[in-house]
Amino acid sequence: MFTSKSEQQTKDIANDFAKTLKGGEVIELVGDLGTGKTVFVRGIAQAFGSDARVKSPTFTIMNEYPVKAQQVKKVIHIDLYRFNDASQLSALELDEVMTADSVVCIEWPDIFGQSPFHPTHRIKIDHVDEETREIEIESLS
Repeated sequence: MFTSKSEQQTKDIANDFAKTLKGGEVIELVGDLGTGKTVFVRGIAQAFGSDARVKSPTFTIMNEYPVKAQQVKKVIHIDLYRFNDASQLSALELDEVMTADSVVCIEWPDIFGQSPFHPTHRIKIDHVDEETREIEIESLS
């Protein structure tokens, strides 16, 4: 369990976590609105050398960020908050983006109940107060 008191600390925690990734991982991010899920993804992308402006894909559903790491070539950021049912997932063509050289980060993975993904990690972010977050990183593989 980690405690973050700022966006920078959240990115630093994500950066340290990213050092354990080699590509092919599927990371589920769970937490209420405004807890810092996108900030965590920003830290992952920056750890792999991306200089892209990582923003929430709430309306675009999926953003792809090329990175400059040796094994990982892209970070895929998916936000399912606006999905109505699991049948909409087929439009994302996830088999094509979940590759050995990508790290896939999924916000709201269990919006339909149980997650339909096969995650390697689950990041749970809890809002403690205005500035403080509790971040739990669970390895599922």
